[in-house]
Amino acid sequence: MPERPGSRVNSYRGTWIQARGPRQLPRGSDETTVAPLSQICGSSIIETPPFWIVTVLVMLPFSYLHRGNPLLHRLLIPALIVALFPIGTEPTRASDLFILEASTPLIPEPLVSVTLDSQFGSNIDGWSITLCHDPSSCEYASLSFGSSLANLGTPPTFHEVLTFPGGFTATCIIDNVGGVTLAPDANHNLYMIEYEWIPSGAQYSEIQFCPASPATPAVDSAFFSGGQEYPPITFDTFIFNGFVDPGLIYRIPRSVGSYNIDTGVGSVVVEPVIYPALLSLDSVTGLSMAVAHDPALLQIDSIALTGDLSAINGGNGPDLMLIDLLSNGWTVDITFGPTGTETIDFPFSIEGLQANYSTIPAGVALGSCVGSWLNFVETLGVSNEVNYSNFCCAGAMPIDDLVVLLPTMPSFLRGDCNSDNSRNLADAIFNLAVLFSGGGPITCSDACDHNDDGSIDISDPVYLLAYLFSGGPDHPEPNLVCGSDPTSDTLGCASNTCP
Repeated sequence: MPERPGSRVNSYRGTWIQARGPRQLPRGSDETTVAPLSQICGSSIIETPPFWIVTVLVMLPFSYLHRGNPLLHRLLIPALIVALFPIGTEPTRASDLFILEASTPLIPEPLVSVTLDSQFGSNIDGWSITLCHDPSSCEYASLSFGSSLANLGTPPTFHEVLTFPGGFTATCIIDNVGGVTLAPDANHNLYMIEYEWIPSGAQYSEIQFCPASPATPAVDSAFFSGGQEYPPITFDTFIFNGFVDPGLIYRIPRSVGSYNIDTGVGSVVVEPVIYPALLSLDSVTGLSMAVAHDPALLQIDSIALTGDLSAINGGNGPDLMLIDLLSNGWTVDITFGPTGTETIDFPFSIEGLQANYSTIPAGVALGSCVGSWLNFVETLGVSNEVNYSNFCCAGAMPIDDLVVLLPTMPSFLRGDCNSDNSRNLADAIFNLAVLFSGGGPITCSDACDHNDDGSIDISDPVYLLAYLFSGGPDHPEPNLVCGSDPTSDTLGCASNTCP
């Protein structure tokens, strides 16, 4: 089987992407509240000024009228994008996270599906997407709408595909007055792209998100929301030129974890999966795996057996399992039996490893949605392969993916200054001791901010005493049940104060 490029990521491989969002969080009664994606990962929708809408309405027919002039037409497309999506009217919502992926749904057919994971973002008004290929191995044939576009009800106001040697740019304006948008979703199917093989070409051709050819205006892939432009995180793919069995597939599923919005302390669990392609998983004697992560953001805490692998040998698991936890990744080397020749047949995929990560608090931009790559690598001393009894081993095709960390807010009861799960005179006494006689420490500053003015001072115990003894107003929320702070201020809650 020839070596192939794997599932490449564009621009962001080995890095992590931070997104700073608003600190205002919803109320809730859960012990720890995960902020809704609409607030943390996509908020503050910016209206498109009417002037720009008028400009687009004027330019759209002009663009179609001049299809016969390719140069003029190419120049008009970026102008249309700028007209409808004015950049810089307000700061962009860095909290928005758009993940654009090209994949090959039917091997070995030369088809590529383009999908978008925008569940960590906001409503989408349109986009510009550029895909490149090796013109010596394949040719672009056609583009058709995926389900997300086909099911809009009405066609997009503007949609144009401009081809160039080695690629194309697809530009879409969903609705020039903003009445129709794509809402956040985990799996927007945008396009299906068909290519044609060149018989004399290489065995595979990489399909990559890229800037347009120098012969046309260079347009990087971008999504537009509320008058702002957002570059996506991108996954490249490949197509085979003819029939090639990829053998085995190692895949990291997209995994979502969380971290404390005040401290940066968090965790995420990842469970890699092994899939057979046409090479079956019969007579397997063992396997090995190596996964790298960004050491500035994550540390690997443990590797545990689960599922298929924990059930081996009557539930005792493999006879030998060597684990190496490194600063930038982890490796496992597994042998099922004591002699190394004992075999196990897996009828389908293998799910049996659980990687538990925790955050490096100093590496987290607090209040952000954070995306970080996990990559199968061959540089940690262990190969990614499955061992068989009838021959040595088979290397795996790697499919890398992201972990996404969402900010969470500790739950507390406002007024419970001493963290004993009730509001009474003891809280006022504790508050006064902190202010005037060195008492403390305060474990949850938000709980001691009785009047919710964003600071802790003499007005807070006075507020509580007035409520307890002279008919003063009740505390701002959360005041009846535990929840998160609905207002934005500099105070936080270092530890959860609710049971």
